[in-house]
Amino acid sequence: MTPLGLRYRRADHALVPAWRRWWPLARQEFLVPFRSKVGIAVFCLCLVPAVVRLFVLMIRYGMVDFGAAARGDVIGRSQAWAQWDSGRPEFYVELVMGTWPGLPVLILLTGSATAGAIARDRRTNALELLWTRGITPFGYLLARFCGSLGSLCLVTVAAPLALWVAAALMVDDWQQLTSTLPFLGSVLFALLLVSAVWTALCLCLSAMASSPSQAIVLWCLLLVGSTALANIAAGVLREPNLRAWLSVWDAGGTLARHVAGVSTRVALGPALGFLSGLLLLLGLGAWRRLRVGEAVA
Repeated sequence: MTPLGLRYRRADHALVPAWRRWWPLARQEFLVPFRSKVGIAVFCLCLVPAVVRLFVLMIRYGMVDFGAAARGDVIGRSQAWAQWDSGRPEFYVELVMGTWPGLPVLILLTGSATAGAIARDRRTNALELLWTRGITPFGYLLARFCGSLGSLCLVTVAAPLALWVAAALMVDDWQQLTSTLPFLGSVLFALLLVSAVWTALCLCLSAMASSPSQAIVLWCLLLVGSTALANIAAGVLREPNLRAWLSVWDAGGTLARHVAGVSTRVALGPALGFLSGLLLLLGLGAWRRLRVGEAVA
């Protein structure tokens, strides 16, 4: 009996673009921090520094009235420290790039989601299934990168942008908007660029690790360990700039500050070379582990 005799319906073959195959993976990775109460709590905790700065802005511009003494103290602190002045790029850059609370926020957010992204699929043998669904290793890595970067940028890019909008709306005139708009693009691009670098490094370690816990440990060791070694080398060689050149965290800060136009005395070349070399080294290791034969072995 022919298939037509069994009354099978005809199915029209339609080619599916490559991006439509890996896009659900990117969306899934983006939603990882919001799938559990612990993840939501960690994400909210990472937003606390932005909320504190918003509260300072509300006091400074008279949205919250605690008296003239409190407002005068906030204004005095803003004049003394440039990172508390919403009319300067440092206010938005240092929210993310300041060692405290920037480094703990990065470790919390990436350690709870990004670091285990690829290692989870390797532990559950999901990579073999994904390769049979027309998803290439490059498409898979791109999907995980886009999803992880999107969730990280909610804190590193969207939060500073929300602060800028809030500061512009709190002022009675348009002076805040016109004076800060010229540097807003460079600040957001700088934060996006350094977030992409950190996400790529974290995913490479996740691809090389055999379990999510191992990936988290390796990522924390890379961030904290490189900072400690850079401080030791700077002290032994009496070269303070080594802290900004040999630390993953400080090198990212140097890159972001140069791109954003924030004044810094540290040269960009060594920091950029360190990040590029490290990304190339880890990228080659990750690509080797994501080859079809290696991934399903």
